[in-house]
Amino acid sequence: MLKKMSLRKIAVTSVSLFLVALIYLFPSNDKLSINKSVNYIDENDVEVIYLIDKNNYVSEVNISIDNDILEEKLKEKLEILTDNKKTDKLPNGFKSIIPKNTEVLSLEVDKGICTVNFSKEFLGVSAIDEERLIESIIFTLTEEENVSKVIIKVEGNTLERLPNSNKLLPNILDRTYGINKNYDINSLYNLTKTTIYYSSEEDGLKYYVPVTKITNNNDEKVTVIVNELKSSLLYQSNLSSYLNSKAELKKYELEEEVMNLTFNDKIFDSIYDKNILEEVVYTIGKSIKENYNVKSVVFYVDDSEIISF
Repeated sequence: MLKKMSLRKIAVTSVSLFLVALIYLFPSNDKLSINKSVNYIDENDVEVIYLIDKNNYVSEVNISIDNDILEEKLKEKLEILTDNKKTDKLPNGFKSIIPKNTEVLSLEVDKGICTVNFSKEFLGVSAIDEERLIESIIFTLTEEENVSKVIIKVEGNTLERLPNSNKLLPNILDRTYGINKNYDINSLYNLTKTTIYYSSEEDGLKYYVPVTKITNNNDEKVTVIVNELKSSLLYQSNLSSYLNSKAELKKYELEEEVMNLTFNDKIFDSIYDKNILEEVVYTIGKSIKENYNVKSVVFYVDDSEIISF
């Protein structure tokens, strides 16, 4: 039985080789065109913008950008955020937020402030989208290292109110404005804002969703971040946290531009290989950097450095 199968394999292989030889020795008149070009995406061309996901969250997404000059790069980002523009750049499941036909009349960056002047179509935003519109623009533009604040103008006039709700806006906006805001308050006094990043996924694309939690909680923000991420009860079922509920932040130290975090071993995905899940590192790391002026977050377990973000 095995001998017959071996002979059959040899015969099939011989016939295959013979056919390949015929193709090379006697090529047909029809030329076979093979496209050997391969398109590569330079990691340096990938930038963060904030699009709307299928759950209507303003979400952090990596997009390839063609421009290197700061002002032109920012204009391109705003074009991607505009409905019916550069739709080929949008990942599946995400949509733009700036109203259709809106044009950027001018954009300039001076001393860390980006002033962008939109055409009147900007005011056509729907009532349900206007808050997300402002959040998306602020967080997209301030993702650039050289931009910390934003001034939004429409036809040359500073936008002082949201078009539908008439909510007053600061003349100069920054990330303290918040994003995907969640209120858990019992008083309008002594409010605190803590922005926490959660993990989500769409068609195999992993991305992160920041949520600004507004409370009367006066605890240190690093404590709020860890407690929220290890809680089994999230704001919505489609926001994920992979931090073990038994993980404990034993101590934290802020040294210049570094935040050192020491956990117990429950932060490991497995105590055998001592790995921390990427989602845990990213959600904690991004949340810390959003709330503290630090450049790196270092994770420790029992005084042993495990990973730096």
